[in-house]
Amino acid sequence: MKNEFNEQCITYSQMNLIFNSRIFWRRLTIWTRIYIISRYLGIGTAEESFGRLYLENLDFGDMLRILFTRSISDQYSQLLNQFSIGLRELITSLLQDDLDAARQNIDRLLQNADQRAAFLASINPYFNEAEWRDLLRRYLQDTIQEANLFASEDYRMDIEYFDRLTELSNTIGDAFAQGLYDYITSGAENTSNLLPQDGERCLTYEQLNLAYDIRMFWFDMITWVRALMLSKYREVGDEDAVYARLQQVVADYVNNLNQIFGENPRTDEYQLELNAYISLIDSLITAQKAGNTEEIDRITRQLYQNADARAAWASYINPYWDENEWRTRLYNNLSSTLDESATFLTEDYARNLDIFSTLMGQAESASDYFSQGLLNYMFQGQPQ
Repeated sequence: MKNEFNEQCITYSQMNLIFNSRIFWRRLTIWTRIYIISRYLGIGTAEESFGRLYLENLDFGDMLRILFTRSISDQYSQLLNQFSIGLRELITSLLQDDLDAARQNIDRLLQNADQRAAFLASINPYFNEAEWRDLLRRYLQDTIQEANLFASEDYRMDIEYFDRLTELSNTIGDAFAQGLYDYITSGAENTSNLLPQDGERCLTYEQLNLAYDIRMFWFDMITWVRALMLSKYREVGDEDAVYARLQQVVADYVNNLNQIFGENPRTDEYQLELNAYISLIDSLITAQKAGNTEEIDRITRQLYQNADARAAWASYINPYWDENEWRTRLYNNLSSTLDESATFLTEDYARNLDIFSTLMGQAESASDYFSQGLLNYMFQGQPQ
């Protein structure tokens, strides 16, 4: 019998399965966007950004290897890489105005989506082929639409399409996690680490989504800060719209925190600090473009003071978060962000991608630490 997630009791292990599946698709969506930008706008080496995309596909194969054979995981990684290669060839044909080749590449990409859906259904009876075909075709269509925006340099819908892809990546992650969970609990594999234990605490699906949205703040920040840099350094996108999207990231994050910790005047102060961070990054880029070293130094000092204030807030609002730990993490993030901005200025795009890869790793690590403290608070409450 199929074992659906109990929406009223998602265990810690089940939650991690869902989170890891969602995070893979989120990372894939981010690196695909970076690759598209490199092809159409010449920002970065296309070969290097394609290599990052290739590595993401291999990582997904490693996730499959936990449950399935090496041969199965390698086959699916190859299918994912065929998608990336197909996207590369599609963009090449469009850049060459070869519409016949473009149509052929789109057909191949659609076939690849169908092949991946069929392959998933063949290795796991709890993956529904029709559902996966629909999800992967929608993901492909939205990715092509995003590419068309950069091809035309008409960025009016860029934020909307990227948000759609982000939401779709969550849906795909859920479907993947559900299928794996059903497979594990069907008796095909050892289930001792996923089944609820006596007295084990659990989350509702609503709480899980709230925790995930809060956790994804770290990914959203580095993604939209990068978009702000692109808009200011290379006029990619509407600078004001991107700035407003960054502010919305902060507003959504604080609103979600209030649902966990309740309304608190200190949270309003925290939102002001986060908005100050965005403003300082914006001012830093302006100063770097102008070569104003005195202003750069002043803003940099303020950014580190801002990190101190945010670290102090974290330990104040939740005793399961350590102020020194957060200070170290925020300092590391800030150092990488400053380096990222400098490489946009110097157009050192090879190093720029290395730095963004570091920022992605920092975001995932910070979100892990953040969610653990958040769950401790939700399960145990304020210590007496």
